[in-house]
Amino acid sequence: MRSPKRRTEGGFTLISVMIALVMLTIGLMALAKVQASLVRTQRDTALRGVALSVARSYTEELRSRDPWTLATEAPVTVDLRGQVDPTGPLTRSTTVVEDATNLVRITVQIAYPGQTQPVQIITMAYRG
Repeated sequence: MRSPKRRTEGGFTLISVMIALVMLTIGLMALAKVQASLVRTQRDTALRGVALSVARSYTEELRSRDPWTLATEAPVTVDLRGQVDPTGPLTRSTTVVEDATNLVRITVQIAYPGQTQPVQIITMAYRG
């Protein structure tokens, strides 16, 4: 009488293949979520850099003016170059406060969509 043949070939069972597919799917979904987060962060960082550039440029423009003519300005919508544009993505506001005799504090603030905190530059001007 012959003994039954033993399987000598190893292989994957259906359950082990299903577990591997589930693990692969979870990993790919996590990777996609991280990628989406990176893209959003990169966009926000780029927009914040543009806002900072616009704030610096406008601060320098204000510093080149006669300090006695500086005044607080209402918020205005500007484009990515800092030019006034009603459809622009950025909002610029300027506050001028007299801190001491002949000394004013100028605050330029740029708000942008999706912000957590607006870009703000503060400088001082002497009225001599």
